Amino acid sequence: MSRAMEIGHSIRKLTKIFNVTMKEDLKELGLTKPQIMTLGTVYYDRKTIGQISENTGLSYSTVSGIIDRLERDGWIERVRDEADRRIVWIGKTDKFDLLKEKLHFFQESFYEKLLSDLTDPELDTIIHSLGLLTTYLEKKVEEKL
Repeated sequence: MSRAMEIGHSIRKLTKIFNVTMKEDLKELGLTKPQIMTLGTVYYDRKTIGQISENTGLSYSTVSGIIDRLERDGWIERVRDEADRRIVWIGKTDKFDLLKEKLHFFQESFYEKLLSDLTDPELDTIIHSLGLLTTYLEKKVEEKL
């Protein structure tokens, strides 16, 4: 197996591990993966459905349905723009802020416990390698756009 293929294989394995953990947390909260993707886009600032659709790669109609369910369940709220009433902003609610406390993969203690058996030099190597890989892949993705 080539080194590039080994890296790809490791990325897939890590993704699977992360997804299993996330799926368990989301199940407890009654949320789906597309719903958490949608919520993630409005974590720092509000967005329109079109912006959420663009950020998640989900169709406008799919995002609209997800927003309906998230609003019904109290995770987000729709707010009309005061300057242009045609614009509807999607923003988080107080309930949304509880997500970070409930989702293990957002908690530093989760990663501390998960990686507790690694030495400081091993952790430094992982941090450096993941940073290098992330930067490289971001550049490659940008070149294709």
